[in-house]
Amino acid sequence: MKEAAIVETPSNFITYVTIFLILMVCLMIAIGSSILDFATGTSNVTQISTSATDLPAGDVINTKYLEITNHSFSEDLLFTIVNGTIVNNSNNTINSAEVSVQFYDVNDTLITSSTENAKFVILAPGENSSFSVRSDLGDEIPNSYTVIPGGDIQVG
Repeated sequence: MKEAAIVETPSNFITYVTIFLILMVCLMIAIGSSILDFATGTSNVTQISTSATDLPAGDVINTKYLEITNHSFSEDLLFTIVNGTIVNNSNNTINSAEVSVQFYDVNDTLITSSTENAKFVILAPGENSSFSVRSDLGDEIPNSYTVIPGGDIQVG
């Protein structure tokens, strides 16, 4: 007489699944909200208000033709970022509109300078464009920064 075979789930399989689930939970805890931000599509960029006392002080040096009308400082996991708006206040078209940001340490020593093109690199008289200058400062913490607009003046 044949007996019916009883199918058992191997105890090793259950052990492996349990260990896998525990590791996944530990990974999610270790990484923190980054996984949730990624999964939900939210940004992990921290906007920093320039009114806080422990944040870098921002300054602007406008040129005769170009003006920075606003700017903000922020950081993400890899970069220090300065965003803002550049405006052409001249009667000439500006080609290659760009913005430079100089980052300084607590001793007012220049850490680095980064330059990026404005979103719209050609600005007719009166036009404006947003900009975003990103810089990898490594372990350096900026105490202050200066934003400087630039570009080529198209004559005639």
